[in-house]
Amino acid sequence: MLFIVLFVTFSCKKRQTFSSTPAIDFVNFTKDTVNQGDSLLISIHFQDGDGDFGYSYTSTQTCDLCRTDTSTSCLYHPTWSLFLLDKRDSCLEFFKMPYIDNRGSVKDIEGTIDIEKYNMCCKKIGFQACEPIAANVYDTAYYYVILKDRAGHFSNSLALPPLYVRCQ
Repeated sequence: MLFIVLFVTFSCKKRQTFSSTPAIDFVNFTKDTVNQGDSLLISIHFQDGDGDFGYSYTSTQTCDLCRTDTSTSCLYHPTWSLFLLDKRDSCLEFFKMPYIDNRGSVKDIEGTIDIEKYNMCCKKIGFQACEPIAANVYDTAYYYVILKDRAGHFSNSLALPPLYVRCQ
């Protein structure tokens, strides 16, 4: 009798559903202080109600790396799904997500995305490239992460905690 009550209780549990607009949350950094030139891993958690991530093709269309307010911005490029915005110079780094086939009956997906950020560098205010700065000085990097699905829905803009770069 107890088995039947437990079976009915657990089999009637409602399935969790997510919005068709992706949502992201910060999980962690592998480290919050790095030397100039070092790499680190940024982990974020994501949820999406229609599971439509990644593109199965690559476009040769060019885009503007340092503008987010125009139609030529890389945010609107048809190949890129994941964006890292450096608030020091407003430039984007962009990444492809693997293609996820959403043809099943359950489209809700969630998981963790690891972003490998290569070659952390110090930047002088007003410059868009990495610039040498006096040794033993720290630069504070502020990043935002944005995720875009195939339907063109943008996630929340996730502000990451500050990263400290030891300039050399």
